[in-house]
Amino acid sequence: MIEKIDLTSVFLTLFLAFIIKYNWDRRWLYYYGSKIDGPLGWPIFGSAHYLMGGHKVFYKNVNMLLKSYPSEVAKIWVGPTLLVSITKPEDVEIVLNKCLERPKFYEFGKEIVGSGILTAPIDVWKSRRKMINPTFNPNILNSFVEIFGRHAFYLTNALEENCGKDSFDILPKLFRCTFDTACETFGDVDSTLLHGRDEIFQNLTKAEDLVKTRGFTVWLHFEFFWNMTSLCKEYNQACNLLISIVKQIIQLKKPSYNNNHREKRLLNHLLKLSKINAKIDQTALEDEIQTILLTGSETTALTVGLTLIILGIYPEIQKKIGKELDVIFGKDDRVPTLEDINRMEYLERVIKETLRFLTPVPFMLRTNNQDITLDSNTIPAGSCIMIPIFHIHKKPEYWKNPNEFDPDRFLPENSSKRPRCAFIPFSSGPRNCIGFKYGMMSVKVLLAVILRKYTVVATEYKKVEDIEMLFYVVNKPISGCKIKLEKK
Repeated sequence: MIEKIDLTSVFLTLFLAFIIKYNWDRRWLYYYGSKIDGPLGWPIFGSAHYLMGGHKVFYKNVNMLLKSYPSEVAKIWVGPTLLVSITKPEDVEIVLNKCLERPKFYEFGKEIVGSGILTAPIDVWKSRRKMINPTFNPNILNSFVEIFGRHAFYLTNALEENCGKDSFDILPKLFRCTFDTACETFGDVDSTLLHGRDEIFQNLTKAEDLVKTRGFTVWLHFEFFWNMTSLCKEYNQACNLLISIVKQIIQLKKPSYNNNHREKRLLNHLLKLSKINAKIDQTALEDEIQTILLTGSETTALTVGLTLIILGIYPEIQKKIGKELDVIFGKDDRVPTLEDINRMEYLERVIKETLRFLTPVPFMLRTNNQDITLDSNTIPAGSCIMIPIFHIHKKPEYWKNPNEFDPDRFLPENSSKRPRCAFIPFSSGPRNCIGFKYGMMSVKVLLAVILRKYTVVATEYKKVEDIEMLFYVVNKPISGCKIKLEKK
């Protein structure tokens, strides 16, 4: 009996010692966290209940919290994690330049996009980014214009079957186009040679939906519980198809690489480096191709789809784009050139306003391994920092009448008045989106080719408020990118 009591006492003493040490080591987190505005957190759970309940509840609660605590730095405890939201562009710039590490949250989707430069830890990201940068220089990107145009014409031909009919979701066809384009520009391969190509969009969407379900279900955050569910099995099956596509691309390219002179295309470049750099092994090749191929294809397709929805709602803006394209092309039905792209100034402003209004990536998360001192607060080391892009893009301090769609916000004389990080659809700082110039060029070419052949007509989206977005890591319309097309 005495031995049992002694063992119980020892256990309780050790447990108490662990709790004291754990909290002592985190004392500065609690100290600085207490000085930041935010709701009271409960023991163990914090205020995690605000972030549960699906995308509608999540979006509503995040908006409510940002409005309830109007200071530009606010906090919420998610279990033991201090989540700090910052909305002042100057503060955002500091964080994006100093805090380069991604939180573990991003690991939920690493099987979808790979462990490439989007999700990799800092040490891996630094070396990989340096290796990949040369493949995104202006000369290389400019050489892709003809490829962008050729695939855009393939798309407009495929859209013939939808012309003059009921509304349809254009996103799957857009993704097919942007994926085929990415295979040629990044992988230097013909996508029609890939087995399972027709199932890529379906499996990508399924995998993202399952990650969303996991993200909104707190107990599924634990690998032990997640691995026990049927959802995990479905997720792995979908991701395996995506990974198999990447493996095929690399396998197709390897035998012909030595006879290929287009070394600066991403896969060719990495294959060359793999011969002299042991860090670029098969896994690294797969990770980087998967990351850039899928994220680039999806975000480009989504941006085009969202812009087309907007043009259906605002026919007067579509007419202005039409006039600009008439000046550039006249009656010449040719593939756009680099000079043509540079002249599409109004179209670019429309794209940017779409990215502001319907932000495809609604927020970013970073972790900090050192205290970050801002004007009003100190964000302690060990915090998770959230940058709510969707909120910053609607702040009236930087955007007059933010709920109105106005492309002229992006005239040079208007843009110069805003802080650098008031508009960050592609992030900012050292870890910004490596493909933002590629994406803008591709989007402009796609829209120019589509709008020279078709007129976009409004569907069930009669006003912007009708577009209900799925609020998560990537924002998508719940009802799809539905539009109607009429032949010009």
